[in-house]
Amino acid sequence: MKLINGHLNTTFSFLESVITTEKLFEILKQQNVEYFVVSEHNNMFSYGEILNKCFNTNLKPIFALDCELYVDNKPYRYIVYAKNKNGFMDLKKLSYELLSQKAIKVDDIWNNEDLLFVEHPILGVYKQTNKIIQHFNYYYSFQSFDLENNQAFIQQNWSKVLLINHNAIIDIEENNIMKVLFSMSEKAPITSFFEPLVFNIENNLQIYNELISQTNNFLKSLYIPLEQNNYFLPKFENNLNMSSSEYLDYLLKENIVKKFNKSSWTIEYVKRLEYELQIIKSLNFEDYFLIIQDWINWAKSKNISIGPGRGSAAGSLVSYILGITTIDPIKYNLIFERFLNPKRITMPDIDVDVQDNRREEVIEYLIQKYGFSRVANIVTFATLGKKSAIRDVLRAYKVNPSSINDISKSISSKDIDLLEEFHSNKRFANELNKISNLDFELPQRVLKEANKLEGFYRQTGTHAAGIVISSDSIIKKIPTYLVENHIQQTQISMEYLESFGLLKMDILSLKTLTTIQEILNLIKVQRGIELDLETIAYDDKKTFELLTKGKTIGVFQLESYGMNNALRQIKVNSFDDIVAIISLYRPGPMEHLKTYAERKNRKIKIESISKEFDAIVASTYGIIIYQEQIMEIVQKIAGFDYAEADMIRRIISKKKFEEMIEQKTKFVNAAIKNGYDETKANQIFESIEAFADYGFNKSHAVSYAKISYQMAYLKTHYPLEFFASIISSAHGNQDTISRFVNEAKELNIEVLPPTINDSEDKAIIKDNKIILPLNMIKGFGPETTKMLVHERKTNGKYLNFFHFLLRTQNLKSFGLSSIELLIKANALKEFKLNQKTMLSEISKDNSDTLIILKMFINKIDSKETQEMINNYKPTEILKSDIEEENQNEINLLGQIYNFSITENYEIEGSRLGDMHNNVEYLTTLFCNRISEKTSAYGKPYYVIELQDSTKKITILNYSKIDNWKEFDKKIVKVKIIKKDESKYLLKEWSVING
Repeated sequence: MKLINGHLNTTFSFLESVITTEKLFEILKQQNVEYFVVSEHNNMFSYGEILNKCFNTNLKPIFALDCELYVDNKPYRYIVYAKNKNGFMDLKKLSYELLSQKAIKVDDIWNNEDLLFVEHPILGVYKQTNKIIQHFNYYYSFQSFDLENNQAFIQQNWSKVLLINHNAIIDIEENNIMKVLFSMSEKAPITSFFEPLVFNIENNLQIYNELISQTNNFLKSLYIPLEQNNYFLPKFENNLNMSSSEYLDYLLKENIVKKFNKSSWTIEYVKRLEYELQIIKSLNFEDYFLIIQDWINWAKSKNISIGPGRGSAAGSLVSYILGITTIDPIKYNLIFERFLNPKRITMPDIDVDVQDNRREEVIEYLIQKYGFSRVANIVTFATLGKKSAIRDVLRAYKVNPSSINDISKSISSKDIDLLEEFHSNKRFANELNKISNLDFELPQRVLKEANKLEGFYRQTGTHAAGIVISSDSIIKKIPTYLVENHIQQTQISMEYLESFGLLKMDILSLKTLTTIQEILNLIKVQRGIELDLETIAYDDKKTFELLTKGKTIGVFQLESYGMNNALRQIKVNSFDDIVAIISLYRPGPMEHLKTYAERKNRKIKIESISKEFDAIVASTYGIIIYQEQIMEIVQKIAGFDYAEADMIRRIISKKKFEEMIEQKTKFVNAAIKNGYDETKANQIFESIEAFADYGFNKSHAVSYAKISYQMAYLKTHYPLEFFASIISSAHGNQDTISRFVNEAKELNIEVLPPTINDSEDKAIIKDNKIILPLNMIKGFGPETTKMLVHERKTNGKYLNFFHFLLRTQNLKSFGLSSIELLIKANALKEFKLNQKTMLSEISKDNSDTLIILKMFINKIDSKETQEMINNYKPTEILKSDIEEENQNEINLLGQIYNFSITENYEIEGSRLGDMHNNVEYLTTLFCNRISEKTSAYGKPYYVIELQDSTKKITILNYSKIDNWKEFDKKIVKVKIIKKDESKYLLKEWSVING
């Protein structure tokens, strides 16, 4: 006999089930199930995925809620069902309240005639206390194995009893996994044994079969038919009482006058705009464009930096004219159909980058404009990866922490599961097998259970960019809940939103935009120039010279080691080169960088294929780099329109063999009709095939190349402001600041270490020098920095060490330990006392100074105090220890900033800045940092940062280094070969100071 399961947790009930949605649907198919129930614990996170899997099938899902409700001030579990659509709305509201951590009493809600309340079969009131509750909406449930022992109660309360199992596993063996899950969640197991999920049940007990029938009839009556929704796009209201179509036309006309003059607004632009508008209006997407342009232009009016474009939206002239992007698609030969294809109707997808420290203002604007209930963040689900899965299982088996760390570190970053990892990674296998001394079978048991846990949901997160806007309250369409920052969040993930008719927008935080804004602000303060990046020259020779030299630290998208090589190899001298490099520097097309460089610099000849083909790829030296080029080739050679060309591009890129054969035949036949012979048509299609799977979206590449160029331009022409801003953007990270400072020095910019009377929480410019921030001092946090800077700005500079001590002794959380950090970081050097003397002054042994400070604490402005300050002399001047002071600065700042620590060892001609390629040098360097990493193949390697007074380099060393930690922050003698500007080979090295 078939039983409809009355209750089931999937892995969306975090750490309470091993039933994934994939496994659930496998068993539904195997057992030929029609009706089934899903009831997550306190949430409806699985709703979107399960509903989507049921569309266009015979499956009939019933959604309930396994929730904690209070009886007599104690929580008990209930399965709450909706009787109808109103009840389902109430069910969504109930999950909203529960996820918002609200404690709800069952007797506060059980009079709702649209809901039904069933006691949980294990954690219900009756099972836990034997208390019988009578209410018209209240039911009891028993598991299969409970029936025989509870026949009397069941008979007495027959109409109120249901056969419901607690379903959380599929196989009996998974009981072991459940123990691990409860150990991970630190909750007591709800039962010692879980029954597997089954729908087909055989039992001769009469009460059993009768109860199955009663349960099935009860649950079938609760099925609410599935509905797929139309789009619920908000209507954009305008002050002119125009329709959305009219208002879009009005805005375009207004902006054309601002962006173009009579000579630049050519017939090509007129026809392109007419074409785009015809498609946008035929798809009823006017409101979408109006909503996007509205918030973007609002943000710009508030001086919030917005990116020039992102993704395929930069291919739209409408987007450009409305100010959604700043990329002219005609100038850069971008194709609208790559963005919005009339033959593939989906919602347009305009992603927008916003400066990262002001994104919340944009969200707040949307909430104010459209209403709290109509705007929501999008949920994400964090899953257990290889390392976290095995760590959790090992902890559950009480393996000691050091062994857990060793096993975890041995796991590679390769995209393989733990079983494959065990068989391919000897280091991991060896480390795991070491725990067999606890139990011979333990390694394999841990491996099997951890492998099973991989991919399980662990917790929720918030999508970094996605925002939903609806024409009505979002909870009417999907479950939502309240998150910590008091913004509503969807309970279903991004990929399922469209099927519910919801509009998703990606508003992405981009730190680079914040940095650019900071640079522009500094330029205004330092030079009185209000620089408009839309009006700078995008063919500036000095900017291209900087890029060709590989001086790209801090430059968006271009600062990696590989990018440096590519820029030098290609000899960048145009904006198009930057677009190409961004597109080529990816796995797959990266192999064509060399060909691009050699053809560009005329080292090898470009082979001709056909006149039309050659013209399309001329700007990229015969290489297909962009998806738009593929569309152009298909359009020119085969005569298809761009919409059809985009469809063909998509099919080819997916590499579906049968469809590709069909498209090839279609293309070749069309090309033959256009005058091409069959051989040439096949050759062209094969060229498209070779590049289609990694052709890059040119619209996106142009947009990001524009940001890269802007950063390079600012670095070239405003280097002080550039470096001050990027150093500030590091928020005190010593390694990052060190990289920035070393390149600044190479460009002849003087950078000074933190100093008490000038430094702030950001890098500042003073006398054409950059002064580093206080918050980069290790242990000197941002709040302490802000408090100290505020005190100094309020009361003036510190005259001497005593004055500093006097004024700071009352600052909250600013004790002697904070002063000690400043002393050892050499931030108090301007007081002209060495570290030992200042440390002695504040030591507990030196009570005189501390007593005097307390005496004058409340009369800082008195004449007597001023005399004390002016006449201050330390109790005792101690002899300085330069080596100790240097080591203190290294410990707290990461390196020496006052001078080069290797200066006394350096020999001109063998410094890093003097070296020639492929020559072996014996020299002395400072090891600024060394760290051990694990490669994708599970093997250890080392990242080593070395420097002298001329340069700083990073070396990747794949040879085993014994006692590698001993080299950190030490002066070392090295034998080294320079391979090129950024690649060095370390032959030998040894520490020459302790």
